[in-house]
Amino acid sequence: MSTGRDILCQKLQVLLDRRRAEGRLYEPASPDEYEGTVDFGSNDTLSLSASGLLTEAFLHQLERHPHFTIGANSTRVFEGTRQYIVDIERDLAHFHNAEEALFCGSGYDANTAIWSAIPQPGDFIVFDELVHSSIREGMRLGRAKSIPFRHNDSLSLRQRLEELRDQNGEVAEGRRLVFIAIESIYSMDGDVAPLHEIVKVAYDTLPRGNYILSVDEAHSNGIIGPHGSGVVSLYGLENEFSIRLHTCGKALASAGAVVLCNSTIKEALINYGRNIIFTTAPSFTAVAAVRAAYEILATQEGHRRQNRLQKNIWYFYWTLTKHPQWGDIKARSILSLPTEKTWYTRPFKSPVVPIITKPKQANSLCKRLRRAGYWVNAVDHPTVPKGTGRIRLMIHADNTREEMDGVILLIMKWATEQYQPVEPAQVMAKL
Repeated sequence: MSTGRDILCQKLQVLLDRRRAEGRLYEPASPDEYEGTVDFGSNDTLSLSASGLLTEAFLHQLERHPHFTIGANSTRVFEGTRQYIVDIERDLAHFHNAEEALFCGSGYDANTAIWSAIPQPGDFIVFDELVHSSIREGMRLGRAKSIPFRHNDSLSLRQRLEELRDQNGEVAEGRRLVFIAIESIYSMDGDVAPLHEIVKVAYDTLPRGNYILSVDEAHSNGIIGPHGSGVVSLYGLENEFSIRLHTCGKALASAGAVVLCNSTIKEALINYGRNIIFTTAPSFTAVAAVRAAYEILATQEGHRRQNRLQKNIWYFYWTLTKHPQWGDIKARSILSLPTEKTWYTRPFKSPVVPIITKPKQANSLCKRLRRAGYWVNAVDHPTVPKGTGRIRLMIHADNTREEMDGVILLIMKWATEQYQPVEPAQVMAKL
């Protein structure tokens, strides 16, 4: 009998029971639950995995390298840097128009390594308040002071930078660095960072140039820019962003991440990034899947899928927001769409569609859609701020219009069931 273990489990069970009572307990679905459903939940936005296209391309990679070995067998700082890693880093640096690339096991590991190892004592990190948990974890482990600014608010960023400059002589004199951390597309709100505005604010407020711009392109990699090379490449801002992170587990449907930077930052990450030093290097099979996905991006099929995804996103937003009952439902705060006023204003659309419900109702809507055969995911605090629980839909290249019409119809039906619509005649009678 383990008394210590019993005490620990009792404490943990209290926490789990509390989260369950609040409707916020994560309960991973079994394969039996989501197999056969219509996918509006996964990050496979180009449908490379679901279509079987990536599997075929991956097997072709294995055929081209019949003598590959399983496992890197060592860390990058020893003999784990195999030739296939050297090759993928060279090719991804070229693909994304970067000086160097560092391939990592996951985006979480890469972000944690960047933000714990690169900013130095005395430096500052000014970050968007909605950046990913991995960036926050890296900052927590690091030695620089972190300061948030309001989400996607260039004025708030300007205010934070001006305060830093005016209150810190070393920053004003250019002797201390200010890192600015953002994402290109935000994973829970689906909105896009105003990159040009952020670059201008940094240039204006820190004229000595003592700033480092960093962007996480997890949700734009593969779907936006030349051959899917990202938002920064779309706008030709590669030289403005000293650090870029592109993950491979979203549109590329594989695993891993690549840090795009210069040779000095790459060497520093290998030497000081504990997530890189104290872990085995990526295996050939992991890298082969990534290479297979990137090769698809460069083909006509990849281009067609990127275009079809954009058309599907447009169709979904248009159909939802033009529904006859959408205005009434929105006015009653039953559902809201954070990206409603911006989705049509940019040359590209984000596949992340967040539909916010009233508090503690996201799971109800999620379950309703799942029972009907549409797989979506509910998200609540602490993944998103309190009071902003939502279902998070992901639009895919292979979603059909019939599937999108079907899930929208059920969303609107659920929403109308949350109230009794007021007939115009009743309104006039009250007047």
